[in-house]
Amino acid sequence: MTSVDSDRAPSRPAESRHGPIAQLLIAWAPLSGILVAYAIAQWISSPLADPSGVGETNRLGFPLHVAGPPRVDEAVFGAVPTVSLQQQLVDGAPHWYDGVAALIYVTHFVAIPLVTGLVWFRMRDRFGAWLAAILTFTVVGVTGYVVYPAAPPWWASEQDRIGVVDRISGIGWHYLNLEPIARLTEFSQGRSNPVAAMPSLHAGAALLVALFLWTSVGNRVRTALLLYAGLMALVLVYTGEHYVVDVVVGWLTAGVAVAASRALRRRGSTRRRHLSTVAPGSRGGP
Repeated sequence: MTSVDSDRAPSRPAESRHGPIAQLLIAWAPLSGILVAYAIAQWISSPLADPSGVGETNRLGFPLHVAGPPRVDEAVFGAVPTVSLQQQLVDGAPHWYDGVAALIYVTHFVAIPLVTGLVWFRMRDRFGAWLAAILTFTVVGVTGYVVYPAAPPWWASEQDRIGVVDRISGIGWHYLNLEPIARLTEFSQGRSNPVAAMPSLHAGAALLVALFLWTSVGNRVRTALLLYAGLMALVLVYTGEHYVVDVVVGWLTAGVAVAASRALRRRGSTRRRHLSTVAPGSRGGP
């Protein structure tokens, strides 16, 4: 049975003169701010994009961090989990679990738009809170990219700073015989920000979805959402995209975003209740 707080029950969408496609585009419009934030962060980090630029700084004077994150992982686990996983599971050929990993990895790029549409059409009263969560999440995460530019495991490995790690988040498409998607993945990764590893917004976004929807779904969906967040974290570490510490900081970023969203929602509810209790004659007059 669905567990829903009385003040958070899915609201009936208001009547609109716009069709569903137009409404969806309206709902997605604020997400363009995410792309702008990423573009700014990538421009700031562009001096570090060349591996030969290790030791240099980004446009704001912050240096690239290569050794710090793996040291944290090694201190906690006794070894770098990414290196250990690839030693055990990578043998030069794609396997079924690489196909699963590729599918899970790519969901990051559709999860936020899908949930945005869901909230717009089914939980309209929470749409403002969802946008607040997403934008807070983006601002905090991108700020992390700027003030702590960090090399992912695959790049640190190329510089012999950790053991052998390959970037394998796209090899599963070969196992699935989806070569065009494999080429598209390689193309997009080649143009992404290579020092945007801390925090892991892939991991954070998966948990953000789970935390935001938690009060509006039943136990089965909650379990599925937590499983998704856990599998995303495992995939990111295994494929050489992130360290465990990146994932944890990404989860913390999601927590901060949801906390900020809930605080904003409570403040709005308190203000509305206060205004509704103000008697018309209390504002002065005859």
